[in-house]
Amino acid sequence: MRKLIALLLTVLMLPCAALAEEAAALPIDFTPGHVASPEGFTEGGYEDASITVTMERIWVDNAHFNVARVKIAHPSQLRTTLANPKNTNKTNRISTIAQDNNAVVAIGGDFFTKDSYGYVVRMTEVFRKKPLKSRDMLITDENGDFHIIKGSDATQLQALMEAHTIINAFNFGPALVIDGQKQPIDKDYKYNPGGFEPRCAIGQVGPLEYLLVVVDGGKSREVTITNADGSTKKSSGCNMEILAQFMADQGCQQAYNLDGGNSALMVFGQENFSKKTVKAERAVSDIIYFATSIDFGLDGAKE
Repeated sequence: MRKLIALLLTVLMLPCAALAEEAAALPIDFTPGHVASPEGFTEGGYEDASITVTMERIWVDNAHFNVARVKIAHPSQLRTTLANPKNTNKTNRISTIAQDNNAVVAIGGDFFTKDSYGYVVRMTEVFRKKPLKSRDMLITDENGDFHIIKGSDATQLQALMEAHTIINAFNFGPALVIDGQKQPIDKDYKYNPGGFEPRCAIGQVGPLEYLLVVVDGGKSREVTITNADGSTKKSSGCNMEILAQFMADQGCQQAYNLDGGNSALMVFGQENFSKKTVKAERAVSDIIYFATSIDFGLDGAKE
């Protein structure tokens, strides 16, 4: 009887073991993620054994926040890519880059090619080594953890490089939340911190758990949002103070402002989740996205 019970338990555990093997690490390079299972998508998100994405739309006063809550099984599922990794001068729409790389959910990055400064790293590949003291940096490491360096402090950067493998380094900013504490926003920081603009941010809530946010509209470019109940309301964007408070309120331990304005766009699956239309999209150099690590046998079918 004991042997029979042991055999039955072994058989029951086989599917779990198979799933664990399927949800393996993705390459730390510019290889696209696997094509997600169509059956995993619902109106409210996506789920398979390696990733859970929950999509929400939240009003904060007159600002419409598009929110993606993401949990992944492996750090490699937090990915970045370029419009063309072999030619950084190339740009493309966020939605196109996301679709080309099988993103479950994606937002823009820091559009690093429009500037000449910054310590720029994407998927461990270093593109530039020019930290700027007037900018805060966001680093992602081999564990998928976020590290924010105020003022691109060289000593902190060196210590981080000695302790971790730097997978990505961003140079937009400013820092919104550090170690769970909302950060004061310097009124002189670049990118109009006090203005009500379309905004984009990313945060880490816990181990392998993240928050993506895109805020629709702006004072000079209000957009009309149709709510789930059929009512309409104009979204006027937000300033960085409101954005920082939102990220802190959502439980982010680290949070960072990314390229907003005309670059503020969130893609979920094959569609824009935020208000901006494909027609109005700005072509950018780079995106941040999350992908499934499970090969459903659909990768070749997309080509």
